Amino acid sequence: MRYRVLGRTGLSVSEISLGTVELGMEYGLKEENESSVPAETDARNLLNRAIDSGVNFIDTAAQYGNSEEIIGRALEDRRSEYVLATKCMHRLDEGLDYAASRRSISESIDGSLTRLRTEYIDLLQVHGRDITDLEQRMIRDGAVMDELEKAREAGKIRFTGYSSYSEDAALAAIGDGRWDTLQIACNILDRRYLKRVIPEAHRHGVGIVVRSALLKGALTKKNRFMPERLKPLIDHVDRLVDIQSETRYSLPEMALRFVLSIPDISTVIVGADRMAYLEEAVSTSDGERLSEEILVKLEDMALDDPYLLNPGNWGIP
Repeated sequence: MRYRVLGRTGLSVSEISLGTVELGMEYGLKEENESSVPAETDARNLLNRAIDSGVNFIDTAAQYGNSEEIIGRALEDRRSEYVLATKCMHRLDEGLDYAASRRSISESIDGSLTRLRTEYIDLLQVHGRDITDLEQRMIRDGAVMDELEKAREAGKIRFTGYSSYSEDAALAAIGDGRWDTLQIACNILDRRYLKRVIPEAHRHGVGIVVRSALLKGALTKKNRFMPERLKPLIDHVDRLVDIQSETRYSLPEMALRFVLSIPDISTVIVGADRMAYLEEAVSTSDGERLSEEILVKLEDMALDDPYLLNPGNWGIP
């Protein structure tokens, strides 16, 4: 496993990190007859195997079913071995005012600490929303960050991050100057953040955490289980498979190596609910990069369709 610095936090994090939504709730494309959520014993073994394999960044959220409880029970005795990142909602989109939002954040942090069986959270991230005006107002007004700073002063959290769903909101968070990290979607097909957001984050020392490198399973062999209504995406992935066949990597390995070829990205979250998926992901952190020839071909695979690029629109859990 290779490691990179997470922006101005100074934390050394594994290039491949473990996303845990699939450990706590049904999520993503599934193969035929594949069980949804792993048994807790299997989840516990996977979490420990991840750390044994060099993964030292684990990403979860209060909203990911019972994933926080599972992590707490499985890794309580290994807390010093990994960077723990979780998330909370600001809930302003639910009609809460800033005072109620701050109370909700405080309660969420306390609940996460209890479920994760820890005295502190290394990185507390706020879930963004695909509502640009609301997100920019939330960032600009600063009440949410004020609550996070209060939690930081109390020793409950160490660093703060924003999980963005729009380029404008991401740039607003970077410009605010108080967010330590930014979580964004980035993959072979989705390059919307490459031109402006990632370079700007680098200039400001904001660490970049990437999600959706495998596009909720679309960039794996599970893509054959995508519903027919996603045919434009299916056709696009079929073209990508033609390029993948020119390499010695599987489709997910090529997809992960593409993201790892971007030097200003600190870590790539991979959701794995099976040991084989974890091991395949970990194997890509070996310093090998895709050839320039393949990278050039992949440039033509960028997809300019926000609807298809957002798995939240697919109607799949």
